[in-house]
Amino acid sequence: MKEKIIKVLVDLTYGNNNDVKIAAINALGDYKCSIEQSDAIERLLVLCDDYNKDVAVASIAAISKLARFFYENQEINSNID
Repeated sequence: MKEKIIKVLVDLTYGNNNDVKIAAINALGDYKCSIEQSDAIERLLVLCDDYNKDVAVASIAAISKLARFFYENQEINSNID
């Protein structure tokens, strides 16, 4: 199910409505399972260079959230070992 959710969110980032794009980008940033999906990460990286400043800023923020979660998750796993 999570793959389907991420696919829908990524697909929404290809539309013409910037409000919808930004909402999908924000959702990807908040949805920690996005880390597991290379398509989502790759799309967020592309959107960092979007002509619309708000879309680019939202993408950068989403990647930052995911990176922070990934880093914290790595630390937790390394403390368990």
